[in-house]
Parts: sequence; structure tokens; C-alpha cells
Amino acid sequence: MPRQREWTDRDLSILQELYILREMTKKQITMKHFASEKYAHKRLYIMKKEGLITTNVFGKRTAGRTVTAAYVRLTEAGMDLLIERGLLDGKNYRARDLGLSIQQRQYITDANELFVQIPEVPYMDSRQIKRKYNLNRGNLTVGGFRSDKGDYMIYILMPDAKEQTLVKIINEIKKHMKLRGFLVYYKSQSVKRTFETMSEKMNLVTGGIPVHLLPFNELGIQITREYILTNTFLKLQKVLKPYGELKEVGNSSKYGFEYGLVQKERMGPWKDPYVIELLTMNMMTLKRCLTNYSIGVSQTVGRRVLLFCYEDEVEHYKQELSTAAHVDIVGISKNSL
Repeated sequence: MPRQREWTDRDLSILQELYILREMTKKQITMKHFASEKYAHKRLYIMKKEGLITTNVFGKRTAGRTVTAAYVRLTEAGMDLLIERGLLDGKNYRARDLGLSIQQRQYITDANELFVQIPEVPYMDSRQIKRKYNLNRGNLTVGGFRSDKGDYMIYILMPDAKEQTLVKIINEIKKHMKLRGFLVYYKSQSVKRTFETMSEKMNLVTGGIPVHLLPFNELGIQITREYILTNTFLKLQKVLKPYGELKEVGNSSKYGFEYGLVQKERMGPWKDPYVIELLTMNMMTLKRCLTNYSIGVSQTVGRRVLLFCYEDEVEHYKQELSTAAHVDIVGISKNSL
């Protein structure tokens, strides 16, 4: 057994995370636990030398090219140390069971990146969230987040995702268990468009549960961390302040709107508008609200709709909503987030 005096709380935390997440890259461990890459390399070398972890180098396809990375995994000795320190009740898995297939490694490495980048929100790996919701092993979720308002289930759409995979994900989302929402990350524009088309074709309905379709990049992770998982309303209220005071509609809107905007200057006889915000990339919002809230209803109620999207999406929505004369489209700079 490795000498107890050598192992810090940080060392033990790394071992715990490896037990939960199965594998992490050296880069992910360094980012989460160390200020210095040099010291991270030194500490991980000691842990490996003492038999607590093992490392292997694997390649993965990223943006059309193969990128190699060092992957770190827990050993039996590492599990024994966690048990000895009271950080693990027992061995529900053997160390070799924590190993990943090539396909699993791609998905789980990406999911672990979310864990590393959003450390302030409790994370569940795929095994944890499947146990919590009694899902079978073949379910395609790769993990989840626990927020104050409920759980978010995570899916990742690979650039080369097959149609049958997308169909399976959509069918799983359709079951919409008692979740706060779904976080669906896409790794290419083409798979995003295919997913949107198939969702429309399969008539994806979630009963109001959000499906956030986000890019798997810095922007998507920033939106998740700052505008979906924590203080969503307050953050949006600040961003949209130049246009009026954002208010939560709550259960009072039978049309599906979550927000309204209080404006000092109104347009003619119109009341304060309802708001559709697409900044958090909830793909269900637009269809849900505008299906229920037609031009005729808008005229009867006396409230127009302000749709907030990103500046580079304005033209797209102007074309898509060319017949929706009751909707005004406003572009928001991504730099304002």
C-alpha cells in the first residue's frame, strides 16, 4: 500500500473523480486541479509510479484529423486507497471494468470536458443518471447536471452520427421524464441541421421541457454555465435591459411564453410584448409559442412578440417568420454575454 503521508486532498480528489468518470485526459486533470502544467505532470508521475493510476495514449478524430492525448485511469491500488481513507464504501466495479471502448472514450471524454469546464454545478456521469432514472444500459445519455431547479440530461451529437442514432436520441427525449431540461451538444453544423429536421419530422414534443441545442465549443459551454444552469433569469434580464425590463410570465401565459418585457415607450395601442429568447438555444420555444400565438390571437390580446436571437441568426429568422407580422426580431451580440 502506498505511504499514506504522501497523499494530499487533491490527490484523493483526483482518484475519486477517476472512479466516477472512469477516464480523464491529463489535460482535463491539469485544468481542474493544477495551476502549473509542470507540477501536474510531476504529481501524476508520482501517482503512477506508486501504482494508483495508469496512463495510456490514444488518438481521436477531431475536425477531420487524429489528435492524440494521454488518458488516465484508476488502478486497484487507487481504489484500495480510497476505501482505506473512507472515500469509497466498497468496490462496485473492478479497476479493469472502468476501461472504455474506442466509441465510449470519445463520448465520455467530451462529457468529462463539461464536468471540468463547469465545476460549480454537480455533475452525474452516465451510470449515475441512468441509475437515478432507471434507464437501460443502451440509453445514449452521456451524463447530466443537477441544478437547483432539477436535473439536465446531456447528449452529444458526433459529426458523423448515423440517422438511427439521432432517431434513438429523439425518442429518448420524447419520453421527457421529470427533468428540468436536455442539453444536446452538436459537433458540426450538418449534424445540427439533421437533428433539427428529424425532430420536426418525428414531431418532437416535450410538454414544455427545454431542449437546448448547443455547439460543443467555448460559446456553448459558456451559455450552459452562465445562462442555463445558474441564475438564468437574472442573466437574461441584464442582457436585455436596453430593450426594457424582463419579467417572468409564470403560469399566467397559456400560450407558452416564459417572459414578457415591460417597456417605457410602447408601440401605438399595443401592450408590453411577450418575449421569445433563443439566446439559450432552446429549440422547443419558437414552435411552442408561435403555434399557440397566431397573428389573430396577438391582435385580440393586444401584445406583440419580441424575438431575441444572435446577430448572425437574424436573417435566418426573418425568412423563417416572414408571414409572422406580429413578431419583431432583435439581434444580440455574442460579445454582450
